[in-house]
Order: sequence, then C-alpha cells, then structure tokens
Amino acid sequence: MKELRQWSHTVLEQPQGKFNNLPACPFAKKTWNNNKVDIVVSQCSDWSDLMDSIISFDDTYDVIIYCGDDYESMTAHELHERIDLLNGQANPLNLYLMGSHPDSEIPFATDEEFNGLFDDDYYVVFLQRLDTLIQASDNIFKKGYYNNYDNNEFQSQILNRRKLWQV
Repeated sequence: MKELRQWSHTVLEQPQGKFNNLPACPFAKKTWNNNKVDIVVSQCSDWSDLMDSIISFDDTYDVIIYCGDDYESMTAHELHERIDLLNGQANPLNLYLMGSHPDSEIPFATDEEFNGLFDDDYYVVFLQRLDTLIQASDNIFKKGYYNNYDNNEFQSQILNRRKLWQV
C-alpha cells in the first residue's frame, strides 16, 4: 500500500502542463486523505476475487485498487480484454474498471517518473462508480483537462465511457 500511495503522490497528484496544469488525477489526493481507497492484492489468476469486489461494492471506498503480480501470465492487451469483459458485468451495476499492465502504453499518461519501493512489477485495476467517474470527468473537462488529448484518445476514453453510463 505504501508504494501505491507514494506513486499516487508522485505521479497522479502533481499539476502537469499536459492536463492544463491539473494533476493527472485531480481527485486522488482527496480520496486518499479521506481513507476512501482500498487495496486488494490478487489471490488468484482467474480474478474471482476481483469479481467478488465488484459484486460486494458498497461505497465504503470510492476506489478499489486491485493489484496482481502475475502480469507475466498475460500481455497488456489481454489485461485490457479482461477489463473490457468485466466491465460488461460491472457497468450495469454502475461500476467501471480501468487498469494498467507494466507493459501498457498509455498515450495520455503522465510524464512523471516513478521508482517503486519494490523490484517486482504488478498490474493495477481500478474499480469505482461509473456515474461518479463521469461527473468528475465532466468537471475537469470544463477546466481544460482534456485540451491536449487528440480526438481519437478523447473519443475512445471519455465519450465511449459516457455511452456506457447512458445505456
């Protein structure tokens, strides 16, 4: 947990020019400070424990960060395919998952460097309320957060997520 908190502070919570001088995640600091983040370490490669987190999500936490060190058993593409499949189950429950694999290429990611506390890499999957995510996205849109996104990135990340919420 300490490494994830340090990563959030170093990478997500610092203002950056590419996000119109907003942090990469403008809501991360408050969420951590309010103890609204839970970290779940994967206990199985089939993600049944993540599915349990989806089914039992009760708003005790705003965000659940699911971490797995079995990333070598899947490619970044396979991780994102799994997330897409789980979103099919989660979205009707007003939940949304997104994540990152150590080999993921994220074109709109922060430029901040982070050296972890541990040698081992891991993937992360974030689970949170879809409507809260959409409202937060709308709020930072008004502040110019997405000004530097190219149109394809904006369409695939933001507008497609909004469509899920409106279904």
